[in-house]
Amino acid sequence: MLPLLILGSFGPTLAAIFLVHRYGSLAEKQDFWNRVVSLKRISWVWFLVILLIMPAIYIVGYSIYSLFGGEQPPVASLFNGLNSASTILMFAFVMIMAGPVSEEFGWRGYVLDPLQGKYGRIVGNLILGFFWILWHLPLFFIDGTSQYAKGFGYQFWSWSFQLIALCFIFSWVYNNTNRSILGAIILHLLANMAYPTNLEPTGEMIFTLLRLFIIATIVLSWKRKD
Repeated sequence: MLPLLILGSFGPTLAAIFLVHRYGSLAEKQDFWNRVVSLKRISWVWFLVILLIMPAIYIVGYSIYSLFGGEQPPVASLFNGLNSASTILMFAFVMIMAGPVSEEFGWRGYVLDPLQGKYGRIVGNLILGFFWILWHLPLFFIDGTSQYAKGFGYQFWSWSFQLIALCFIFSWVYNNTNRSILGAIILHLLANMAYPTNLEPTGEMIFTLLRLFIIATIVLSWKRKD
């Protein structure tokens, strides 16, 4: 089962690399890999946005949640078990590979541009978000995954809306960093690290409304540019 999970998780990235090298021109191949490794595409302002936006959502969401009696998990709990150099390195490797590297070559690096080109930024990201949710669905049937633990109750719908919100946030950053895949990878990593956990319905609703506000702000900024 584990080899299949690993292979499946790298599906978007492996598919993108194959398609670029099978059908792309030399210039397209060079552009693709430049977007993966080049920091020059990202201005210092947008690098700060990448570093700060997900922690900011986490802090603001839990700050509002605390007004309703909720509690933010201790920061130290995020690093439980990281008591040696080897475990820290393994944790960092897994966090970088499981999602950021395994997905972003495909979702933002390959699929997003044609979707936005054909359907526009708003509809294109809604389509991408739908398929991102669909791609994760098998995990809800595999015991031991975080998705399986959520089930198909209110947490499923909050989680699904979060993926839609992340599509808009990632694309907003991607479109303002010269289509940087590296920027999307870093942003995805921070989104995973700053993901709110163990929320009851009030907390899920607060974070959902916060994400809705962010989507609305991004959409309005896009509308002004159109």
